[in-house]
Amino acid sequence: MVGGPNLCPPDAAKLELIFALTLASWLAFATSRARYSAVGKMRSAGEKELILCNLMARRADLLELGGFNELLYPNEENALMDELQKRGGKLIYDPQFIVHRRPRRNFKSFCKMLFTYGRGRAEQFRVNPTFGSAMNFVPPLFCVYLLAAILASVFLPPRPMEIFLVPFTFYVLAVILQTLALIPLGGLVKSFCALPFIVLTHLLYGLGFWRGLFTKLKTSGERPKISVVLETIQP
Repeated sequence: MVGGPNLCPPDAAKLELIFALTLASWLAFATSRARYSAVGKMRSAGEKELILCNLMARRADLLELGGFNELLYPNEENALMDELQKRGGKLIYDPQFIVHRRPRRNFKSFCKMLFTYGRGRAEQFRVNPTFGSAMNFVPPLFCVYLLAAILASVFLPPRPMEIFLVPFTFYVLAVILQTLALIPLGGLVKSFCALPFIVLTHLLYGLGFWRGLFTKLKTSGERPKISVVLETIQP
């Protein structure tokens, strides 16, 4: 499979450009930022760097793998790419293989997307567990840490609170440094506007992940019927 980034059109609304900047930040999406920003050179990649809206594959391979796992949405393409690699197939990321696609248009839909991404990754892990999903446990554990810190501030004396304040200080510093690193890409104003969305990404993705660990996976018969057409490009 060959894929590349989907980039926000430069004439998009300001809020959409801020969303795009958040998606392209390393602290928010780690290696998956390559889906939203042209990163590095053409190379062998993992499933976290490729995205379905900008992906090509051999038709025969898709049919051999049985297509997408209908238990999963989203992350159906990620599970398929995992399976392809298990069978010896390759994933290629090309930063110049670009499509332009607008991110979510408003705050509500962006938040829903973040939550859904977390839920989808957890469901993928349940259906197809791999070591590649280990880093995705960081946001849900971060949510547990914040809850523990809030409870500790209520029930514990002040001094033990230092245990929670030290890592939180490092987290705040990391968010600020990431915001500064975004300035060459998005400018001063948009980069600082992206700061709260970076934090929101960790929270909503983490909560969505916890949700996905306990959801009932829908069978193909329980999902709305849609038609999918595999387009073939002639050499």
